[in-house]
Amino acid sequence: MAEVLITLGIIGIVAAMTLPALLNNIRNKDLEARFKTAYSLVSQAVLRMSLDEPEIAEFYCARTADGTFGDELNRTFIPAFSKYFQAVTVNNSRNDSMYLTRIGYSRDYFEQPFKSEHFNDDGHNNGYMILKNGMIIFSSGCWWEGDSGAPVDFIVDTNGHRGPNKFGYDVFYFQIVEDNILMPSNSKYTYKSDATSDASCCNFEEGGTCVIPNDNGVACTYFALMDRYPNDESKSYWKSLP
Repeated sequence: MAEVLITLGIIGIVAAMTLPALLNNIRNKDLEARFKTAYSLVSQAVLRMSLDEPEIAEFYCARTADGTFGDELNRTFIPAFSKYFQAVTVNNSRNDSMYLTRIGYSRDYFEQPFKSEHFNDDGHNNGYMILKNGMIIFSSGCWWEGDSGAPVDFIVDTNGHRGPNKFGYDVFYFQIVEDNILMPSNSKYTYKSDATSDASCCNFEEGGTCVIPNDNGVACTYFALMDRYPNDESKSYWKSLP
């Protein structure tokens, strides 16, 4: 009897040691699959939209008379983009998309990759759409001007309200740049920069500072696409998520 109890105890200890890693692996595989599905859907939508609008970024990020980018025009991007998805809800209200609890989230902000720090709420303040499969896409506006004008910035939450609602896990930042090319964003907010220098803006570890501190996570899309872990590209992104 004692030997049976000892054996059961050993099994329990081993299970306690291995179960967290197993659950983490299952979670990461699910997040990776959802990311790939989201990227495929968004890529197809941009391609189809390109047939109707030759220069998406130039149109939706056109400058106003005073030389700034017009939010009113950019907020028409989500209704236009939604035509290429199976959208069940489309809303281009600035306040509704800025305050996430208004659209069913448990909190008003997305988290950055490290700890539970808030991501910039201006990344999701220009309207949103909820898709039939649960994905939610937010317009970010036209913030980061590159060599040929500003791109259309948007955020994709690959599993919507389900969570963890965290950049680098289920929330990713994209840009539509000149010639209607879909690109991952990065820390310099100019899509032609060297993405390998952007690990500080996809930081899962202690230390490292993003260009704008509460924008940590903005560069994770690149690493997720390449399946390379920031600061150690010999490791798989999706197998190494903390």
